[in-house]
Amino acid sequence: MNLPNVDEMTDSGNHLNSGVPTGRETWAELKLSPDQYRRLVNRYRLRYLRRASGFLAPYMILWLVFLAIPVGWAIFLSFNDDGVLAPRYWVGFENWARTFDDSELTQVVFNTSVFVALAITIVFGLAIFLASLINNHRRGENFFKVTLYFPLLAPPILGAMIWHFMLHFDFGIVNLIKVGIFGGEGVNFLGKNPRAMGSIIAVEIWRGLGFWVLFYLAGLQSVPGEFLEAAKLDGARSFRRFLRISAPMMRPLFLFALVIAIIMNFQLFDSVKILTDGGPRMGTATIVWFIYRRMFAFQDTGLAFAASVGLLIGTMLLTLAVFWLLRQRSKGET
Repeated sequence: MNLPNVDEMTDSGNHLNSGVPTGRETWAELKLSPDQYRRLVNRYRLRYLRRASGFLAPYMILWLVFLAIPVGWAIFLSFNDDGVLAPRYWVGFENWARTFDDSELTQVVFNTSVFVALAITIVFGLAIFLASLINNHRRGENFFKVTLYFPLLAPPILGAMIWHFMLHFDFGIVNLIKVGIFGGEGVNFLGKNPRAMGSIIAVEIWRGLGFWVLFYLAGLQSVPGEFLEAAKLDGARSFRRFLRISAPMMRPLFLFALVIAIIMNFQLFDSVKILTDGGPRMGTATIVWFIYRRMFAFQDTGLAFAASVGLLIGTMLLTLAVFWLLRQRSKGET
């Protein structure tokens, strides 16, 4: 900790007692007793603590109102039943026991895990590839940025509705074009698996690809150009320059992106609800869709809140596991 300036610690014209400096002396000229020095340092720290509290207070109020209190109330409701604002029955761990015995929940956890793994792998691969292309060929860069980012400007529900009208078996634009040109029957994109899951993954990739392209493009453009130029003079091609120089320097960025993507994709709901409503036969149902259905269709508030808290805990544990694995890998490489 840097020693505070005397001007900051002492008010002009105020002295602790006779012989206490006025603030114009240097630290070498000061002669303070240990008690006087301790009181001055405590006053200095208290002053800055008050200032920091004033800046942090609005954020802390919002954090309490919109995060801490709702999460705490959800945890409390996971041990109760029959009610949200005024639960009637304390059931202990009964709701949690039912979550582990629910076969539907097992299915939706599997579906969500498959979706998260496939969606993140595909969208990250495409985003890094497109970001590299834009970074290496700057002509038309702004046009491609706007074009790729445009789907993210539409609300998720609107984007899902657009794709529903495009992929619907009876009146979807894709099937109308297919039948009109090639004849035969339309393709049941949303009524049969694995097409239904593939359609949802495609919609989510279409919606999020632009964000991740810009994200990785910013990372690629932050790599020092002299390193890339030196590798280019040594005869390294674009792919090798990426593997040997850009990728290692962007490792913290990859870690951050992976954690954010896991959290975002485990919350998938809009596309599932509008495109397939969990079908066919729970084949595309996700955890958030399951919680919504239990809460509003079956009025099973206890199980819904227990599953919600379980999703929160599971996401946190998975995020910590990713951090730990990547940290261990970094230690092994060093």
